[in-house]
Amino acid sequence: MEQLAKSTDSKKKTFQFYASRWLDGIILDVKETSVIKYRNIINSYLLPHFGRSLVSKIDRVRIGAFASLLLATGGAKGQGLKPSTVNTILTVFKKILDFASQETGRPTVNFRKLRVNAKKPTVSILQPDDQIKLWQYLTANPSPCNLGLFLCLICGLRISEICALKWRDVQLGRGVISVSRALGRNQTFAKSGKRTKIEITSLKSASSERMIPLAPDNTKFIALFRRQDDSYVLTGELNKPMEPRTLRNHFKKTLDVCNIRPINFHSLRHTFATTWIEQGLNLKVLSEILGHSSVNVTLNYYIHPSLESKRQSVSDYSKNVFSKRK
Repeated sequence: MEQLAKSTDSKKKTFQFYASRWLDGIILDVKETSVIKYRNIINSYLLPHFGRSLVSKIDRVRIGAFASLLLATGGAKGQGLKPSTVNTILTVFKKILDFASQETGRPTVNFRKLRVNAKKPTVSILQPDDQIKLWQYLTANPSPCNLGLFLCLICGLRISEICALKWRDVQLGRGVISVSRALGRNQTFAKSGKRTKIEITSLKSASSERMIPLAPDNTKFIALFRRQDDSYVLTGELNKPMEPRTLRNHFKKTLDVCNIRPINFHSLRHTFATTWIEQGLNLKVLSEILGHSSVNVTLNYYIHPSLESKRQSVSDYSKNVFSKRK
């Protein structure tokens, strides 16, 4: 009887109760950045709509209407959220309801087909001539910031990885870079003072930790900046890494100086991956250099053939298939 009473009582708990319990339960199992992200989603989107609702009253109809509302008027300015953002919110929503289901014994809500169809974003990459132009400018104007851009251009590093890189990770004798950390600015939820702080964290997955070989010709430029092992590559200082926004701003100015059309910083990584494939190099090797969990991730998100590459492929196809029949 006591167990039945406890089960019945648990079904009367609100969504806010289970959201809090779920968040407390995962704190030790996920990165702090993930906890901050989940907390923001819960506080900003889920609790205002479902905080006082009994989980037994939350069904597919309400969730579908909620997703539509986020698309139409979500966000601080009420201009609607991106489909990818809405899907992230729904993912957290599902995790909490699944947790509540385990606690209450009540079947969880089926989220199948509740996801929002998100178009694959258009990503601009550097064209071959612009890649050469940028490479020439960086090597002709050596500076710590230019070294950072140089390493991202030739290795496909993420901005969070290059900012966390220390000189002990750059083994010029072996010709490799060891990638094992990331830098980010995270919320502190402090009531006074700074609301964010710079943190060095481990990478998001085991596959993200990797060794990237360096071409011998590139090590000569990198060696110009060599400092003591425990100093950060981009600042040369022991306890002061470079913030990502500083490098992003420098990249923007560099593109302007080089008369290259603006692209975002992450496009350097996309450029590296696309150029690699267009040269006919090994896809599995590329996937490991980028730190992806599978080749499919590389193909789905980081390959953007240029119009010229597509034109050449169509020409080769026609030549190989039809010219022999003439």
